Amino acid sequence: MLQNTQRDALRVAIFTNCAGLSTIQMRSSMTSTALPRNRRFKLTETRRVLSREMISDAGNLAFPMAVDANISEPVESTQMPGTYRYPLEAMADKARELVACGVPAVYLIGIPKHRDGKGSDAFSANGVIVQAAKRMKDAVGDRLVIIGDSYMGYFTDHMIGGVLDSDNRILDKETLDSVARTAVAWGKAGVDILCCSTMVDGRVGAAREALDAENLDDMLLMSSIKYNSAFFKAGTGTTATGASYGFDKKVFYLEPHNAKDALRIMEADVAQGAEMINIKPAIPYMDLVRMAADRYELPVSAYSISGDYAMIHFGANGAQMDEMECAMELFTCLRRAGADMVITYWAPRLAQMMNRK
Repeated sequence: MLQNTQRDALRVAIFTNCAGLSTIQMRSSMTSTALPRNRRFKLTETRRVLSREMISDAGNLAFPMAVDANISEPVESTQMPGTYRYPLEAMADKARELVACGVPAVYLIGIPKHRDGKGSDAFSANGVIVQAAKRMKDAVGDRLVIIGDSYMGYFTDHMIGGVLDSDNRILDKETLDSVARTAVAWGKAGVDILCCSTMVDGRVGAAREALDAENLDDMLLMSSIKYNSAFFKAGTGTTATGASYGFDKKVFYLEPHNAKDALRIMEADVAQGAEMINIKPAIPYMDLVRMAADRYELPVSAYSISGDYAMIHFGANGAQMDEMECAMELFTCLRRAGADMVITYWAPRLAQMMNRK
């Protein structure tokens, strides 16, 4: 029997000199005791499962859901077939459906009935997210984690993520005031996690300070790392751009060329009290998911946005691939990249697939 030192030396010799060895020499050198046989792990399903480096299940999923205060029935997206905007009346049933299929979290995006310059619907007692969260909590309680996307562009009449002055410039103080009021209103309504996606400096600190002042200690804050990506252009009916005001979203969003900028934002948000980090889009920015996971001892979320969905949905149907196999592979790869939670439009179907196994 070879000793460990002998075995290691043999491995080095084989890998460094195999180019000059004949087939017979290689066969005689590569004994079963010298090198592992990776194929042995792949012979059966149970062996393959046993040797997996990480395990994923429905507990790692969140479902992004657009809640529209202007409709009374679900409306399917023309750009993203199979995805919908839902009315407030559907919130209780949708919460029960998610719990029943094993999806532990929902990511709410609000489409208000009324908009103004301050995005007041976000922090109104009758606002769309406030109402949605209350209906969901009344239906299923703490069996469903509610995440709210606080991007102000969803709620302002100009669809820009901030309060503007007469020259259409962002007013930081007024914007942070709206962020703070939104955090308090949603915390009281039952939102568990506030995704701080209004891209202004100090957003997390403003939210945490306001929550502390109201003794809303249990709400988690999520740092949002959002890139200026073409993948956002596939819409669910929630798109807010501010283009009609001549406003360029590049002022806020991160450049695809840059990773260090994202790390600086993460650093600032974590210092201000963020307990989670969300990266979007997911597919082109898996490197950022890995960087965040390696850098912080905090949960990392990857948001597989509308463009990710559209690319796989239409690509799979056009190329005769299996859409759900592709979706499952994407989910697995995002988990491998370091995502603790994956926000995906396939969440209910993925959960059902995993629960059947």
